[in-house]
Amino acid sequence: MTFFQILIIIVMPFLWIRLTRAWDIASWLSPVVLSYLTGIVLANVPVIPLDTHISTIFSEYTVVLAIPMLLYATNLSAWIKHARSSVLSFALCVLSGIICSFLMAFVFRESIENTWLLSGMLVGVYTGGTPNMNAIGLALEASSETLVLMNAADIFCGGIYLIFLTSLAHPLYSKILPAFQGNKNKGQSAAMQKVKFDWLDALKIIGLTILIIALTIGLTLLVFGNLKELAFILLLLTSFSIIASLFASVRNLKGSFEMGEYLLLMFCVAIGMQADFSTMLAEGGAIIQYTACVLGATIFLHILFSRMFKIDADTLMITSTAALYGPPFIGQIASTIQNRSLIVSGMATGLVGYAVGNYLGISVAGILKHLLL
Repeated sequence: MTFFQILIIIVMPFLWIRLTRAWDIASWLSPVVLSYLTGIVLANVPVIPLDTHISTIFSEYTVVLAIPMLLYATNLSAWIKHARSSVLSFALCVLSGIICSFLMAFVFRESIENTWLLSGMLVGVYTGGTPNMNAIGLALEASSETLVLMNAADIFCGGIYLIFLTSLAHPLYSKILPAFQGNKNKGQSAAMQKVKFDWLDALKIIGLTILIIALTIGLTLLVFGNLKELAFILLLLTSFSIIASLFASVRNLKGSFEMGEYLLLMFCVAIGMQADFSTMLAEGGAIIQYTACVLGATIFLHILFSRMFKIDADTLMITSTAALYGPPFIGQIASTIQNRSLIVSGMATGLVGYAVGNYLGISVAGILKHLLL
């Protein structure tokens, strides 16, 4: 069955792209949503037995391959132009996460044990991503059961909001917040329009990507002696890819963004396959409720702050994704809103989140523990 699982991960994005293009529905039901739902359905409906190891491998390696391809067409001057609003929006999202995690610890302190610990972990995941949450949990000596349930709750609640981000969020947020000012550098999305494929350019893109990954792996091993430092790996991948984009010969390669976009659709299928909701609901209902309240309140407060500071809808969505999900998901949202000019901002702020998430999460947990216990 492993063969069929691999085939589904590789082929389903192609089928969804063709379907959404033929039916002209990609603007409201994107291949991102359909790919993610494909994985979720397969994980929760026993059609074929899934190998979690296969899903994990694809979810990790497709992101590593996709990030350079998404960044080759980067317009650095456009990023500098919008960097200030992106940093402000990201900071407001992180602040929202801290405030809401802090408040929910008091709201649920009578019904759920160790809310100080859960809030500390959620500050980490809603600042940088899942690696931060797990690192904070280990640092605060969370039980293995708590770590498993928190990861499950994050997948469940985060998955629901991700589907919203890639479907209805942009038209809705655009009615509440100002429009994006500047050149979106839309290009041609593989999900929206057929792109003329150039085999020579494709080979160049693949070769350059392999070279950048090799340099990243080599330097990471040289500095740390292992490949466990995800934040450092993403920082190097992003940096090398941006440097490559400074050369016109790289920026002008045809199809680099579309190839990266396709890899991200494979990532969506694979990550969806890891969402076993039956186990989550059976064992972690209270933690799912807690996580949902923190996430929902964080999103709402970030929108309020963005309206106060006149942050545009595109920037809110990109920076919210950077804070709540981390750099690997930036490409999906950029594709959904058809705005490539904010990809570098999203990657940069997401990497900052990785860097500060552990500090913020552990600090919030320490303060709450002192106040609640």
